Amino acid sequence: MPVESRSRSTIIDDSTKQIYGPTTSQYFLEEDLFRNKWISYPIDTVIRNFHHFSFSQRRQNLYQDLGNIGTAIRPIYQDVPDAIGATSGFNAYDLYWNSMPPQFFNTRSPYTNLNVILGGKGRSLTNIMYSRNINPRWNFGFHYNGIFIDKQIQRQGKGDRNARAEAYGMFMSYHSKDSSYTALVRFKRLYHRVFEYGGVRLANVNDFSLSELFEENAQPWLFSAQSNDMRRSYHLYHQYKVGEALQVYHRLDSDRQRNRFLDDFSSEPNGEDFFDAVVVDSADTSDEIKFNTLRNEAGFKGNLLKLFYNGYVAFRNYSMTYKYFQDDGFYLPTYDTELYVGGRVELQVDSLIQVRGHVESLLDERYRISGSIDTKWFSAYLKRSVSSPTFLQQAYRGSHDIWMNYFSPVEASEIGGNLIYNSEWLKVYPGIRLSTFRNLIFFKKGDFGIDQTVLPVQSSGYQTIASPELALHIRPFKNTWLTTRTIYTRILENADDALQMPELLVNAQLSYANIWFGGNFDFQVGLDLHWKSAYYAYGYDPVIQQFHTQQDFASPSFPLVDVFLSAKIIRGRILLKYNNIMAAFSRSAQVPTPFYPGVVNVFDFGFDWSFYD
Repeated sequence: MPVESRSRSTIIDDSTKQIYGPTTSQYFLEEDLFRNKWISYPIDTVIRNFHHFSFSQRRQNLYQDLGNIGTAIRPIYQDVPDAIGATSGFNAYDLYWNSMPPQFFNTRSPYTNLNVILGGKGRSLTNIMYSRNINPRWNFGFHYNGIFIDKQIQRQGKGDRNARAEAYGMFMSYHSKDSSYTALVRFKRLYHRVFEYGGVRLANVNDFSLSELFEENAQPWLFSAQSNDMRRSYHLYHQYKVGEALQVYHRLDSDRQRNRFLDDFSSEPNGEDFFDAVVVDSADTSDEIKFNTLRNEAGFKGNLLKLFYNGYVAFRNYSMTYKYFQDDGFYLPTYDTELYVGGRVELQVDSLIQVRGHVESLLDERYRISGSIDTKWFSAYLKRSVSSPTFLQQAYRGSHDIWMNYFSPVEASEIGGNLIYNSEWLKVYPGIRLSTFRNLIFFKKGDFGIDQTVLPVQSSGYQTIASPELALHIRPFKNTWLTTRTIYTRILENADDALQMPELLVNAQLSYANIWFGGNFDFQVGLDLHWKSAYYAYGYDPVIQQFHTQQDFASPSFPLVDVFLSAKIIRGRILLKYNNIMAAFSRSAQVPTPFYPGVVNVFDFGFDWSFYD
């Protein structure tokens, strides 16, 4: 009997290994469920571009940071705002917050994923995901995301951080036996800290060579400054299905944001030269704002043949708390309730054509509208919004800054699209994007006749941009791909020099991919190239966590070339990557933000492993 028992146990273990895997643990998205599309996706095990682990590379290098992972980051190309109501204006770390996982899961066995990046010069990322079904209709899970990035300037040793962020969250999904009721719940929290150094301090900013930014003894401006961004969110979505043609739903979002800038002025030997003004005279700098919102959205939706429709009403309460601003008696409404009305439509003409639309209004001059069409042969979209100025743009008082403005709402419009051609060896996607802005608000560095040199400004005219682009996927040989994306940008109108962006941006990759050893070794090896033409990139003010226009420093064009190998072995993925091979010969790199050098040549290793039991 014992022998038979062991034999049967072995059979069960072998069967378990064969049955449970990426297709039995699947995830779904709230947006699909909302649109009555019950779509499940298998766990991602793809190795193509698995080596793109930095937040900018994941988004095709269309973002500008301070040269290191985890630092302040902004899109290179000005976009149409999604929010039309009140916002804090502190958005330098939005990308990290929005990058937290949005999935909900349905697992037939416990699912665990461990993703770790061990980058050169103390650059590490850790991501952990766990989910399991409590029963077939009820799932629970949690995630942890860590960013641990050492300084690249005057690093004193391992653990001397430039950026450190820790985020975690929990999620749960439930549906009734007949699926008439569905509920999704999510909680997430982020505490993001950046130990600011203010860029490289040069002896003469008017006469220097770029190589000075990459010298071993390059000196920072700041030694004890810190920016931090703490965010917390509770989210609930639930719906009741009356029938295919009608469902009612409620969505609740409670969000909190706190931003701080901290410094010990007495320990800053260059403080008097770096800080342009002193507004709050104190040895210890401790600037802070808090921004809270509570949004309740209720509505109806359903499907009528091929048409999905939705209408809703939303109430959004907000409050803004300044540490110093109100104490001086300035007046600005810092709490209120906004009323939104809106609707969405989606028409699935057939399997090849889909049309979408969304409109939302605050029942005054502020609104947003968007639409898109996707077909096998082309895709196109349009967006327009009239949005409120942010709180930071309108009024602020801190240790080194003060202003009070009554800006007008910002108007933004964008239209774009691309053609699609696919064949066995060639894929071509020519496209164009046209954008225009009116009453654009931006931070500007200049001479304003006062001590402060960086202030928010509202443009008195228009900004108009045309950006044609071309994406190519060419297979010159079997298992070999050359992919490129080139964006050419022409600023047709730029009142007040409000926009700054490169004329050319190029991403390219030459890679070889194959599966060897009977399907047990799936790999991709190749070269990545990223290049931008020289331009006056936005500068950065760490005190207010804002990028600003400037005309003093032109970020040079520099080809960033990486060599990589990504592979999948059984249920694990690994990456090996050598960053910036050009620096091995020139000891330099990109300078994405004035006086903030990028990472030079380093070696990165990472792995991703999933468990299904």
